[in-house]
Amino acid sequence: MLQHPAAVRAAFDEVGHTLLRTLRAITADQWDRPGALGNWTTRELAAHTLRAYITIEGYIGAEPRADRMIADAAEYYTVALADPSVHAGVAARGREGGRQLIDPVGEAESTVGRVAALVAATANDEPVSTFAGQMTLVEYLATRVVEAGVHTLDLQRATGQYLELHPDTSAVIISVLSQLAPAPALILALTGRAALPPDFNVLG
Repeated sequence: MLQHPAAVRAAFDEVGHTLLRTLRAITADQWDRPGALGNWTTRELAAHTLRAYITIEGYIGAEPRADRMIADAAEYYTVALADPSVHAGVAARGREGGRQLIDPVGEAESTVGRVAALVAATANDEPVSTFAGQMTLVEYLATRVVEAGVHTLDLQRATGQYLELHPDTSAVIISVLSQLAPAPALILALTGRAALPPDFNVLG
């Protein structure tokens, strides 16, 4: 299901504000503690979260791909998660990114601001060439809202902060992720009729 461009852009702007506010609240002694996700530290988790922005820079203006066209954000995840090595690669890049992230807040402020300006100057239907295939900017942005938003919650959990996302951000995340889950299971869970399995995870 295609996302509404204005809603995606609003969500993207808001998740950047929330991410930066979350990073600024992390104390010096928390950066190298466990990051509430796998074996990453908070620093490594922050580095991984910033990749949601860095990949946009790499994909905008890249050579167009003709081998695979991605229709929407949900299909992007379906294709990406079909690769059995994807999680190991993500974990390794997070650890390497953490080693290079010396000033997490300063680098995040620079990265988020720079990419936000690039996105603002790029059309919704601009083709971007991702590792999964070619798709429009606005649909790729929806996946970046998911990544930045979910990991902002992870950072908040890891550092004892209040869990918060802007409603615009939450709406896009739920819209994308709900397409990856069996609808009956979600409906029953949301109405208190049945619980989701303990290991339920649409991003597997």
